[in-house]
Amino acid sequence: MTSRALLVFVDGIGAGIPGAHNPFDSAPLEVLGPLAGDAGARFPGAVYSSIDATLGYSGLPQSATGQATILTGEDAIGLQGGHFSGHPTPRLARLISEKSVLLAAQRGGRSIGFLNAYDEGRASHLERVVRGEEKASRRRPASASTWAALAPGGSLRTLRDVDEGRAATFDLTGETLRAFGVDAPRRTVREAAESVARGAMEVELSLFEIFTTDMAGHSQDMTWARSEVTKLDRFLSALFQAAPDLLVVVTSDHGNLEDLSTRTHTRAPVPLLAHGAGAGEFVRGARDLRDVTPRLLAHVSRFDTVSP
Repeated sequence: MTSRALLVFVDGIGAGIPGAHNPFDSAPLEVLGPLAGDAGARFPGAVYSSIDATLGYSGLPQSATGQATILTGEDAIGLQGGHFSGHPTPRLARLISEKSVLLAAQRGGRSIGFLNAYDEGRASHLERVVRGEEKASRRRPASASTWAALAPGGSLRTLRDVDEGRAATFDLTGETLRAFGVDAPRRTVREAAESVARGAMEVELSLFEIFTTDMAGHSQDMTWARSEVTKLDRFLSALFQAAPDLLVVVTSDHGNLEDLSTRTHTRAPVPLLAHGAGAGEFVRGARDLRDVTPRLLAHVSRFDTVSP
């Protein structure tokens, strides 16, 4: 019997409190209402909690260390000597390359997939960077998720996989990529969710990343932020409906979007949301970012010792 899980990593969303500063507050949400406070509507079958993103370190949590911690289960903040922003340092990239949750699953005999699609040129460049054959672009270096995806070897999915309905672009609809001249397929949010669900059901452990949420939070633009919130909510709702038995886990690396009164990140707890088979077990007792990877590995390995 196969147990499957999909980690949806969403950059820069914390569990906030109601108020005019919070774009989750009063938005027409089906899934993410609790991020505006306990009174928010809860999606049927979803289990909600929040976990610590600081790991007890002073200062504001940041992307490079937070994402490395989520994707390895290790204290990347301590390893780096404090919170570190942006993309992984060589030290963090090495950590992810050696202890990526996808690599660990593959070593355990599990099939894996990274469901973000890139244009061919970008995908080829990132693959060469991770193999050490080329220097990373200063403008678009390799992200933590890319290091995690390529650590087991193989290649990235491309826009051809979007056409085939087994991957999606980071912006879901392709609109952002088309604005930069990339001939990305046009998709609705629901179509993107169905493609991610289909890709996730082809393997046992998969990863999908959305990072426009963090960009909107830094902008302090309520219109943009509310747009990202509602798009994310529609994506998750459609994803849960498309694969009701798939364990979908949603979490983030630090707070940001939930508080537009500041341009910086926040020390707010981040959501740990699960839907599907094993959701309650996954969330129960989780305390901080280090708990995500071991629980994903335990879930996809849960039927290893089933008696005949």
